[in-house]
Amino acid sequence: MSTSRTDRTVSPVPKRSLLVTAVAVLLIAANLRLGVTSASALLDLLTEQGALTPATAVLVPSLPTVMFAVSGLGAASLAQRIGTDRTVSLGLSLLAAGLAARSIALPPLVLGGTVLATAGLSTVNVLLPVVVRERFHARVRAVTTGYTTAMALGSALAAAVSVPLADALGSASLGLGVWALPALLALLAWSGARGGAQVPRAGDAPTRTGVGRVLASPGALTMTFYFALQSLIGYVVMGWLPTIAQDAGISPVRAGALLGIVLAVGVPTTLAVVPATGTPRRLRIGITVLSLAGAGGAAGMLLAPTTAPEAWAVLLGIGMTGFPLALALVASLGRTSDETARISAVAQSVGYAVATVGPLGAGVLHRLTGDWALALISLATCSVVQGLVGLRLSGAVPTRPGR
Repeated sequence: MSTSRTDRTVSPVPKRSLLVTAVAVLLIAANLRLGVTSASALLDLLTEQGALTPATAVLVPSLPTVMFAVSGLGAASLAQRIGTDRTVSLGLSLLAAGLAARSIALPPLVLGGTVLATAGLSTVNVLLPVVVRERFHARVRAVTTGYTTAMALGSALAAAVSVPLADALGSASLGLGVWALPALLALLAWSGARGGAQVPRAGDAPTRTGVGRVLASPGALTMTFYFALQSLIGYVVMGWLPTIAQDAGISPVRAGALLGIVLAVGVPTTLAVVPATGTPRRLRIGITVLSLAGAGGAAGMLLAPTTAPEAWAVLLGIGMTGFPLALALVASLGRTSDETARISAVAQSVGYAVATVGPLGAGVLHRLTGDWALALISLATCSVVQGLVGLRLSGAVPTRPGR
């Protein structure tokens, strides 16, 4: 029987090598959002201290989705040329360099560092599902749950401690730059994993296929819409929640902690939701719960932001579990690893391109109206639409155990 270029038979991998790779994947995942949430928590302080101007402060929350869209398809092509493992190393190097550049309190360097760091993030983001599928096979859902949990913990930690850390260092820019250290640690861990267990090389990377052809794959178009909506919602929350809270009269430290709560709630929710979606019925229930929770959290921040902000943060955190759920479902699509990689690249690139209107639009609406009402109403509406799209997606995604 012939095998595809990407799913050919491979020799058993030693458990030690799998363990080293798993640790590296978890450390990488912990870094994949902390550069975004640390900037969000420090946005007002960066503006006050001159590291950002009011105009550039509006751009910072939208840069991640822009770069994710631009770099996503490029990651697939680059992996084809130099191998997935080397491309992941390059992405981590860009991340560390970009985060370090933001330690200098100059708007061009803060913006440029954000562009560089998010280019690295998007590169790794696209390829992690490929790494997981190739290296862990029947444990795809379990490993995906683990790395999305690590991602949530890393982003929550950065959101919660960035303001106190910046205060202790006496500089908001230094409070940003310090997050280059865990990125360097992840790069070292991945270098060790590459030495012990070779992750897919050029032959396993996605081939060049038109976006239209990829979207014709079963479930790919619906997945792209779902990914776009959850990204739009997630980056509005990650980019603007601390500012929304501070404008409502909540202190900067508490506002940063609210974002930390949003992201920390994703840990138990991910552990509960993603493994429980192995049947179409459970998947539909999970999608509905996430949609209603996100809409409820946005409504709470609109109608009573200072009454129970921690409760609204919990609801928003539950709603944002759409991201790890989407990653788990992406890993289930496609008949081969090659097709999975192409769907992942297109869904993320197109999805993030659409999602760019979220954080940028929220900032523009605030500047035009002077408040956050329209942005929060739009956020709640998008949460409901995301649920409807997710219900349609549930009928297209295979829910076999282990996938």
